Amino acid sequence: MHFLRALVALVSLGWAFTAQAVIFNLVAPPEPVAFGAEVRLNLVVLNPAATESTVVLPVALAGRLTGELRTWDVELKAPAMGGPLSIAAGGFAVREYRVTLPTPARGLLMLEVDQPVPARVAIETRAGLAKTASVRAPLSNFVPPQTAEAAIQRTFVGRFSAHEPIYFIYGNETQAAKFQFSFKYRMLGEKARLSERLPALRALYFGYTQRSLWELNANSSPFYDTSYMPELMFESQSFIDPDSAGGAKWMGYQVGWKHESNGRDDLKSRSMNTVYFRPGLAFGRFDGWNLLLAPRISAYVSDLSNNPDIEDYRGNVELLAVLGRHDRFALALTGMLGRSGDKGGLQADLTIPVKFDRMFDFATYVLIQYWEGYGESLLDYNVHSTSVRAGFSLVR
Repeated sequence: MHFLRALVALVSLGWAFTAQAVIFNLVAPPEPVAFGAEVRLNLVVLNPAATESTVVLPVALAGRLTGELRTWDVELKAPAMGGPLSIAAGGFAVREYRVTLPTPARGLLMLEVDQPVPARVAIETRAGLAKTASVRAPLSNFVPPQTAEAAIQRTFVGRFSAHEPIYFIYGNETQAAKFQFSFKYRMLGEKARLSERLPALRALYFGYTQRSLWELNANSSPFYDTSYMPELMFESQSFIDPDSAGGAKWMGYQVGWKHESNGRDDLKSRSMNTVYFRPGLAFGRFDGWNLLLAPRISAYVSDLSNNPDIEDYRGNVELLAVLGRHDRFALALTGMLGRSGDKGGLQADLTIPVKFDRMFDFATYVLIQYWEGYGESLLDYNVHSTSVRAGFSLVR
């Protein structure tokens, strides 16, 4: 998923280099750059200490450039050899590095370097721009006032990402409309002291999903039922070579705690808490046709007094299977089988990518969704229903 440009136009990730008591910031150009452009980045070294500090920076930095579908190894080079940088107390120094983007790289790219310390910046590409892009260095030791937009970018960029699908669909059922939005937020940044001491905590996420059935055609158009689903999870993602041949690939896993309730009271109240483990496997090439499998194994860990037999309808295993490719249609099947073996549910989502480049510079998916089984909504977890709806999906 591409984030709003307001969250990625100016990206700068800072980190503490405690061995020398200085702070590094890698700064990328705030504006989009051309395909295959030479990008000039500034490595700004701040010395907050009360005494002078000296640092030695490498002439070249090894990095990784990641697009939507592929990762390239790149090298950032300083145009001048230079020598040790002596930084006065409370002052700063700037070293320029340059990197040439691979010609196939498109869209929003993430540039990561590991040495001398980890850093990551975002670079947005666009056709028809100048082949060289640079960012201005600071002119003094004074930090200019930040706009609210820049402050939000410094705080949140790289922390929000897609989680479950986001869509709005409509059909001729009593609850005609159905929509869902979802996101996840990485709890700790790269420079947080706690994540430096315990690197595993960098994989800690807060997730939130909300799904509603809406009686859009009824008088006053009331919402029939809404499920609120906050969760806390660890997520491990494997690095995969996009050029690798077909075959099985381990994609990583999620393990977490999830709450689900509909916010109602009395007889219409529904709620439950589960802990789950969700691994992921892929078969095929990521630049071609592929099959993704992601089963979710859950255990109920709370009082189920307001829906005591929900395990008979939802069971403990959910299987997601997705067949498709990134630039064409994809068919996702999500199945649940209750403990009794004769109840459950099946959802089929067919998504077809569409673009409105010239008029809106916007891309989305047409979504056709079929549901059959028990529990399309949490309120009716023990009611069998069948529905067909169509609409659009921002994240599939």
